[in-house]
Amino acid sequence: MSARVRAVALLVASLTLAGCAGTIAQDGTSPDARARALVRAGTAPPQRIAETPDAPSPSLSASDAALVRAGTLPIEGTSVAGPRVNALDAEHRDAPALDVLRGRASYYHDGLAGRPTATGEPYDPQAFTCAHRTLPFGTVLRVVLADDAARSVTVRVNDRGPFGDARRIVDLSRAAAEQLGIVRRGVAEVRAEILVRGEGSSGRGRRRRRAPRRAAHPTTIRAAR
Repeated sequence: MSARVRAVALLVASLTLAGCAGTIAQDGTSPDARARALVRAGTAPPQRIAETPDAPSPSLSASDAALVRAGTLPIEGTSVAGPRVNALDAEHRDAPALDVLRGRASYYHDGLAGRPTATGEPYDPQAFTCAHRTLPFGTVLRVVLADDAARSVTVRVNDRGPFGDARRIVDLSRAAAEQLGIVRRGVAEVRAEILVRGEGSSGRGRRRRRAPRRAAHPTTIRAAR
C-alpha cells in the first residue's frame, strides 16, 4: 500500500471516530463517559478522570472517616458537630475498681444547661460529667447498668447531688445518660465503680444554682394591742 493510500485511510478513520464522539455527545452522555469512550477508541490520551469521593474528606484517616460516618466527629470545615467522643472511656478502659457503689442513676434536666455546678463549671449536657453527694470532685466513675453489663459510661464528678431520694447515687449529664441508654427510663439501677479518687473537696454540699428572682413584698407590722 502506497503512502498516499495509507494517509487517506488514516484520514477516513479519524473522521469516523470524530463522528462517533459527536454521536455520544448528542445522546446526552456525560463528559466522563465520552472521555472514556475516546480513550478506548484510541483517539484521546489516557488520563485520570476525577471520581466523586465517598469519604468525607481525602485528608481524613480511616478511623476519623469512620467517626464522621458514625456522627461522633464533626467534618472538618463545617460547623455541624455530632455527639462528642468520650475520652474518659479510652483513658480508663483497663482501670481496676477501687470501690463499688450500688444504687440508682438519673440524669440532669435539659433546663440546667449552662448553670454553674458545685465546682463552678457551667453544666454542659454534652460533657461526660456527673453529680455525687460526697465523692471528691475529680473522681472518675465507671457507671454500669445492673441489668446489662455491656452498657457503661465513664464520667467525672464535678457537682453535688442527687438529692431527695437516698436510692439515687449519681446524677449523669445528658451525654452520659444517652451512652448508658437510660434517657427513656429516666432512672435505672446501676453500679458505680470508683476508678480514680479525685483531689478536690469532698463532703456534702448543695448544687450551685442561680438564685430565682422574687418579687419584693412589703412587710406589714401590726401594732400589739
